[in-house]
Amino acid sequence: MSPIDPDKMALLRRLFPVLGKHLRKGDCGKIGVIGGSPDYTGAPYFASITPMKIGADLAFVYAHSDAAPVIKSYSPELIVYPSTDFATNRHSIERLDALVFGPGLGRQKHTQNLLADVVNFVRSKQNLCLVIDADGLFFVKECLELFKGCTDKVIITPNHREFVRLYTQMFPNQQKGEDTDELKIQCEMADQLAKHLEVTVMRKGEIDIISNGSAVQTRLVQADTSMRRCGGQGDILSGATALFAFWARKASGADIYSSEHLLDGAEAASLLVRNASLRTFQAVGRSMNAADVIDHIVPVVRDIDSGLSAKVATITTR
Repeated sequence: MSPIDPDKMALLRRLFPVLGKHLRKGDCGKIGVIGGSPDYTGAPYFASITPMKIGADLAFVYAHSDAAPVIKSYSPELIVYPSTDFATNRHSIERLDALVFGPGLGRQKHTQNLLADVVNFVRSKQNLCLVIDADGLFFVKECLELFKGCTDKVIITPNHREFVRLYTQMFPNQQKGEDTDELKIQCEMADQLAKHLEVTVMRKGEIDIISNGSAVQTRLVQADTSMRRCGGQGDILSGATALFAFWARKASGADIYSSEHLLDGAEAASLLVRNASLRTFQAVGRSMNAADVIDHIVPVVRDIDSGLSAKVATITTR
């Protein structure tokens, strides 16, 4: 077993909702994923099943009609819609607490219009946040004006290559050493990109850097993790980030999202997924894959829950 640092465990336990007989279906999270195409069905599955394994109540997937039956066959827990058309899915999306955009979606031209529709909708809803990952990041440059003022509503989760591409697109004349391993410069770049885009940025890497554009609020997650970088780990993280952002809002008692909720959510997701990946590598080694990481989420959640046993859920009577 690889325990999480006590200080970091405190954050996770603060965000975990207390379970009790007073709860109703949906109280612990309704998470959606727009993703999946004929070529990619695994990514939206990993992004949607992860919140369920952590403790969300419902997970919805909005996928290409050719991909939907395949994704549905992976798990009976998922509610899968055979369309990515926003107008078709709007009624369902309105009921969500958080939404992930991009895993396995593909880079067809119409995806840009879909992202614009989604961002505009999220801007209009104070109780919905958006995580953009994978193929969704490819179209961020085309929707810059839509992101203005979205630091408290939108978080992007680029890996190293995706971050470098976005950074060079935004700042083509700057020579800051995009491939640098120096942490100070990496943090400055993350802060700069977040401030320019007006979103929250989680730069994934050996050290995860989470920034809302304000250097004094930047979070670093350096917890041990797997030495293996198998496909699907980023999808797992995006789903976890969506859920934890909602749980952060729920724990604060707020009805609307704030930048702090996104920062807390991203940090908590990084901590949990890193620990699950580390346990997976210790158990499986080089042969590990994303499905193995999903399995190892369960013991991590049990460890977090073990510190919540003293909490007693109460029902307020009127």
